[in-house]
Order: sequence, then structure tokens, then C-alpha cells
Amino acid sequence: MTMSDQMQTVGAALANQELTRQIYWAPGGEIGAWLRVSMYVWLVLGLAVAGYGIWRYVQRWRLGRPERCWDQPYERFVSLLRDGLAQARVLRRRRQRDGSHSGYAAWMHGLIFYGFMALVFGTTVVALEEHGILRLYRGWFYGFVTVLCEVGGVALAVGLAMGIARRSKKNSGFDHGLDYWVLYLLLLILTVQGFALEAMRLMIQENPIDAGYSFVGWGIALGWSAVFGVPQGQSAEWIYAGLWSFHMLTTMGFLAAVPYSRAMHIVTAALNLYTERQGPRVNLRPMDLTNEAAEHFGPKTVTEFTWKDLLSFDSCTECRRCTDICPANAVGKDLDPRAVILKLRDAMRAEAVALSAKADHVPAPLYESGTITADEVWACTNCGACVSECPVGIDQMGTIMELRRYQTLSLGEVPQAAAKAIENVLQHGNPWGLAAADRMNWAKGLDLPLLTEESPQVEWLYWIGCAGSYDPSNQNVTRSVIKILKASGVSFAVMGKGESCSGEPVKRLGDEYNFSEIARSNVAHLKNLKFAKLVTHCPHCFNTLKNDYKEYGGDFEVFHHTQLIAALSSDGLLNHTAPLNNAASGGSKNDPVTTYHDPCFLGRHNGEYDAPRQALLDAAGVELVEMELARETSSCCGMGGGNMWFESKGGTQQIVEDRLGHVAATGAKRLVTGCSFCLINFRGALGRVKGTEGLEVVDVAQVVAERLPASNP
Repeated sequence: MTMSDQMQTVGAALANQELTRQIYWAPGGEIGAWLRVSMYVWLVLGLAVAGYGIWRYVQRWRLGRPERCWDQPYERFVSLLRDGLAQARVLRRRRQRDGSHSGYAAWMHGLIFYGFMALVFGTTVVALEEHGILRLYRGWFYGFVTVLCEVGGVALAVGLAMGIARRSKKNSGFDHGLDYWVLYLLLLILTVQGFALEAMRLMIQENPIDAGYSFVGWGIALGWSAVFGVPQGQSAEWIYAGLWSFHMLTTMGFLAAVPYSRAMHIVTAALNLYTERQGPRVNLRPMDLTNEAAEHFGPKTVTEFTWKDLLSFDSCTECRRCTDICPANAVGKDLDPRAVILKLRDAMRAEAVALSAKADHVPAPLYESGTITADEVWACTNCGACVSECPVGIDQMGTIMELRRYQTLSLGEVPQAAAKAIENVLQHGNPWGLAAADRMNWAKGLDLPLLTEESPQVEWLYWIGCAGSYDPSNQNVTRSVIKILKASGVSFAVMGKGESCSGEPVKRLGDEYNFSEIARSNVAHLKNLKFAKLVTHCPHCFNTLKNDYKEYGGDFEVFHHTQLIAALSSDGLLNHTAPLNNAASGGSKNDPVTTYHDPCFLGRHNGEYDAPRQALLDAAGVELVEMELARETSSCCGMGGGNMWFESKGGTQQIVEDRLGHVAATGAKRLVTGCSFCLINFRGALGRVKGTEGLEVVDVAQVVAERLPASNP
């Protein structure tokens, strides 16, 4: 029967037969028993080889220190489904160094992943049907699975072609090693084999009722038969059996090769995502500073990281996303987040080999061996963009901060200006080294309620912070917050000279020991005061009070001032009197075009993007022109991670200048932020970027306070 004759009988066959197919179909009736048995032999061998390879990975991870990453199973499973199965992070458009976005990588990986998963799903359904575990491979479900596999196979092939094309570009910044080509080509061979087997069956089988569903295989069958004819008799049997055997052998070979190839990231990424640390990613791991037997603190060698860290190092797919959006790397500083992780991965693998060969091998120190340099560690601004962008859940920032802790606590090698800031906090209670007695000078002429241990309870305790107390620009922010609090009529107080530095600069500069002393002292003092909630206008104080102090018993209800302002406005407690128009929308000329900068420690680290915008719109009537990089993709001003207090080495331009370039691109005449450090940094850089010469830089509180009646102090 010719192919055209078969086409004419398909409709009639569908009307009289159930839609399904014989699993072990062959031209002679069924695949030989010896081929079926050999498939299971190959499967067992493939699993054994793969299992051994995975066991070697596990042994390597066990070199690390203990860490608990199996709690909260529900949250972890949801995270795995979102970022692993749904590929939420991978499928985001890739952020480029120039600020643009590219969907190429998302499409490429999405086609490969979902195409591969479709074929795995189809294969699993067939296996369950074969062993009688699930009897669904018929009717509409059979049609669904068949079409899914057809689409999946095409998607996989297209994605692999895109990957091969991408790796062929010598200037793309990616590894072009043989292992990538082997992986891509092996998957491509598997896909072609599957379609070839399907086409062979559809050519030879009489009245294949699923031809309309197996549209790719049917198309190949039509083309093959037209050119070469339809195989007949013993020839068809041998060709089909050969193809089937080659496909099974290749499949089991791929399974066996997973731990020895780039395909291992399927396993490591899933494990790393499931064991991802819960809570704000800006939180650093607790340190046991009471261990008197400890010769040093922080990881001196790669094996002194935890097993979770070692798993992360092996999970890196070298995609460069972290490096592409690193603000320090963008201006030429020595930090390359991907390089840090890969150097630690290579060091881990070398130590695993050495330890397996010689039990008394002493791991090499990371700094002394030159694996990690001080300059790359100190360049990190703690913006967290690398962590947010990583598709497999690697904590680059936390890793760098662990290295910085060792640099500070064990080697004592701290940049001179940073060391001076730590000393100032310890001696004077602020990183500038100004007199503690001058902390309330900004409040002269204001009638402020002070909260002491004898004071009655207030609803809000306003933590002013060092910048709000000593920096002239931020003192204006402090006065604006006070004006807003008074105008709203809420019960509040300040600590006055009883307030000291939160210790945030000390912690971010790696001095966990002195930070622990500061935190314990502040927590004890706060617990002796009667207040319901804390509010602060500095995101760095906000993060420290809210997150870092919990380790020391300070479980306070902490709010950023923009959150409080938005809530007060929503409750109708703020009555503004100024015009509610904006020049950007054709409103009042007195209201300049305004854009808002998301501080890293408020936005990316604590997830607050809406409150500042709501405060500006509802409480001040200001509409915003958003920068291209805003909210989750906001760029850093460069002052986080202790960089406010020293200048890290390298870079032909400053990070803040890059960010001001984004501001200038909006045409804004007023830049609003909600961070003390951002305010200082932006004001100091004005005029260095074209289009920002006359830019007004203010805090959210200042914009809102300007709208309030003048009678409010």
C-alpha cells in the first residue's frame, strides 16, 4: 500500500479503532525479546554509572561544613516549582551590560528545557503504561501526549540550534569547550532518532491511526518514501531494529553521561534551588564567635564553606548573568561575581582530588594562594543584583561577604578608611567620628518627645540614624519626617542622645565580632523602652533593625518611613494643600519632572517598591517618570556593602555616574530616593554627568512635607 493509500484509510480507521499504538511495535509484529531485555541491561548500567558520578559530587559537597537547608519543605517545594520547573528566573529577559534586555537566552533555554521535559513526560507515560502502572495511553490522552512530544521535539531541536549558534560566537564571553558541543549534539541526535523511528513506523505500519497526531514523523515519512521508497520485508525489520537499538543505547548513554557533562546542572540546579536559604537574601549566616578553639573566623580554605556553598559552586552554569549586571564590574572594578564562584568551584574540585589521594592533605588558603584577591572582595556593594539575577539560586553576595569576614576578622586587612569608620563607630557611636554629644544638634528649636526607660509607651519610636543626625542633607530629611509625624497626630518619640549607631557599617565591612557587641547593646536598650513599632528613614538601619537584630533577640516591628507615610496617607491622616499635578503629565510647572531611585536595601533586599511610589502619589500628588532600570532591576548607587566609608580600588568611572546617566535619560529635573547613602552620593556626583547639572535630589519625606500646611513644624 502506498503512502497516499494509507492517508485515505486513516479516517476510516479512526472511526473503528481506539486511538493508541503498540508500545513494542516492529515491522515483524513486535521488537524481539532480546532487544527488550538488553534495554533494561543498558538502563541498569546507565543508572549505575550515573549514580557513581552523582555520588562523587555528593562526596565533594560533604567536605563542607554542616548547614541546615531541609526545613520548610512546603516553601522549598513551591520555590523549586517556580524557579525550577516553571523556569521563572531563566525565562526573564536577560539584562545586558548596556541596560538593554535580550530574550535570546530565555527563548533558547526555554525551548531546550520544555522540549526536553515534554519528551521525558512522554517517555514516562509509555513506561508506566508498559508496566501496567497507569492505563491511560489511549484515546484523547494518547493524542495529547503524542502532540506534546511532537511539539517538544521540535522545540528542543530549535533550542539546541540556537545554543550551537550562540556558542559559535567567539566574542560572546562564554566558554566554547568541547563539553558544550557534546551535550548539544547528543541531545540533537536523540531528537532526530526519535523522529526517525516514528517516521519508519508510520511508513511501514498498515493504517497508522495516529498519523494526524504524529505530524512531524508523518511529514518525514512522506518525504522519505517519496525519495527512497518504503522499506519492505526483512530489510524493514533490520532497519527498524537497528534504529530502535541505537536510540535506546544513545538514551542510556546520555543518562550515564549526565554527571560527567554539562547536563549535570539539571541535577545541581534543582538541588540548589530546593536548598536555597530562606528569608531575605541580604541576611548573612550566623557566626560562632564564642569558639575559643577557633584559629580564625570566616572561610580560610574552600572546604570551610558549608556543603550548601559547595553545592552552589557546582551549580554555576557560567551564564554570566551575575557579571553582566554587577555595578562594580561595569565600571571596571576588580569584581567579577561569576569568576569568584568559578574560582571557588575549581579550588573545591582540586581539594577533593587531593584529599582523596592523600588523607592528610592540608587545603590551600584562598587568599595566600592567590585564588581570591582582596580587591575583588572589597569591591562588592552588596546590591544583591547578582543573587536576584542568578537562575540557579547561587548566593554570590553571601559568598563574597564570607570571604570579607575572613579578611577582616582573621587577617585584619581592612582598607584604611574602612578601618577608621569601624573605629569611629566603636569610639564615638557614628562612622564619621563626630561627637556623640552633637547627635541632637539638628533638633534645636523643635519640641520633640524623648523616649526614656521612664517614659510612657508611644506608638512609634523614630530611629534617626547617624546620617539623619550628622549629615546636613539628611538632617533636612529628619526634620521632614518629624513634620509628617506631627501633622498626622500619631504618638511618637525619639531616643535623643540615647541613640547610637546601628552597627550596619561595621557588619557590612566584615567585622561581625564588634557588630555583635553593638547589636546586643542596642537590643538591650530598645527592650527597656516602651514603644509599639520602630520607624527609620535609612534603609541600611531599616534592614539591620528588622533582619540582623533578630539573631540577637531583637524581634521588633520595623518600618521604613515611606511605608509609614503611605499608611498615614491611606488612613487620611495627612492633608496636603499644594497642587497635585506634575509637569510630566501636563500639570503644574511648579512641579518638576520627577523620577524615583529604588535603594537596594529597601527594594531588592526587603521587597519594598510600592510604598515610596504610593507615598509620592497619594501623599504628595507626584507622578513619576520611571527609569528603565527600576524596581527589581534597579541599579545601585554604589554606597552599599560599606562602600560609603571607603573607595574600593579600580574603575574608570564611578557607579553613581552610571546611575545618574539613567536619571538623565528620563529628562527628570528632580530625583527622589528613600536612602540616606543614596542622597549623599547623588548630591556629591551632580554635574559630573551631562543632563544632571541642575538636578534636584531629595528624599520622599521632603517632597511630602512640602505639601503639608506651613503651620506644621
